[in-house]
Amino acid sequence: MSAVAVTGIGVVSALGHGVEAFWDGLVGGRSGLGPVARCAGRAGQVPPLDLRAVARSPLSRRIDRASLLALAACRLALADAGGLPAGTDAARTGLSLGSALGNLGETAIFLDRLFARGTGNPFVFPNLVMNAPLSYASIELGVTGPTAFLVEQESSGEAALAWGAEQVARGAVDVCLAGATDELEAVLCEVLRDAGALARGEPRPLDPEADGPCPGEGAAVLLLEPMARARARGARVYARLEPHPGFGVPAPAHGWARDPEPVAEGLAPLLADADVVFAAASGRPELDGLEGAALARALGGRGVPVTAVRGALGDFGAAGALAAAAAALAVATGTVPPTLGLVPPARGGLDVVVGAARPADIRVAVVNGLARGGLCRPLRLEATA
Repeated sequence: MSAVAVTGIGVVSALGHGVEAFWDGLVGGRSGLGPVARCAGRAGQVPPLDLRAVARSPLSRRIDRASLLALAACRLALADAGGLPAGTDAARTGLSLGSALGNLGETAIFLDRLFARGTGNPFVFPNLVMNAPLSYASIELGVTGPTAFLVEQESSGEAALAWGAEQVARGAVDVCLAGATDELEAVLCEVLRDAGALARGEPRPLDPEADGPCPGEGAAVLLLEPMARARARGARVYARLEPHPGFGVPAPAHGWARDPEPVAEGLAPLLADADVVFAAASGRPELDGLEGAALARALGGRGVPVTAVRGALGDFGAAGALAAAAAALAVATGTVPPTLGLVPPARGGLDVVVGAARPADIRVAVVNGLARGGLCRPLRLEATA
């Protein structure tokens, strides 16, 4: 198995477009959350994108928002890496994307028309398939190698990155774009509000008294290639991404695990030498209570810095891909961004980074991906020098 290098990062988030806006915002403790009219409340919304700069084929006039975010992240990752390596074969180029909910906006419109008139718009229907972002991106970018679209609820981003890294590690592809996308729509906000599952103010990740998350949207894509090839061509390498198959724990089919011990047992080997943990926490009481207890047990009292990005970006299924992008940047820069919404001291025995970014010698960063149904999708990003 080849070591997998992260040589490009593309992000569109509530903090802006591109690595610089994303990382400067996180490290500076800036929140991307604000009033969003279509959600009638606070949320993390991606600033407007220039469609013509992102989607260039005749298909662009039909591209949906979730696909547009994914394609923008792919193009930004390629630009950040200086393009695909010279001589890259399209048939040896892979693409791996994930999403928890896909194209919400057009799905709601299609169904409203279907229920009202008995028929939907056939030109819109192809966009409603979950793998539409993968199809648009592969067509626009000319990718003809192995592709996959992963839907694993809150851990969809981590799942897509793990699949992409595995393809590179075992030599199935020479390069792979891997990440995830999710869009913010009124129907989602309405459902969450009706369920009482939204924060009344600012979200407070890893706070045992938090009352819920704020919704968000965004996409992140990492350009992955074999470490040896990246080194040979003199590419900038942010970090090494280690594929991990993940694991499962007992949990209700559509609910959160209740016992933190199996989660802690699964995480302990990955955290044994970790220098920072990027938590899945979003201010959701069920998730954050489970994760906080599991991390405390798995770390066994070691004072490892813990942070969470969803307090700045909003909570959505693809947010794990943005956490992985942040972890790669943390490894490359030796900086841990703060968790927004909290005040000292540490919570539940964890050393949660709050207030300001913290410099650190980061050799290993672990992204903790957790989802309903007992899914656990951790990722390890390691320094290479």
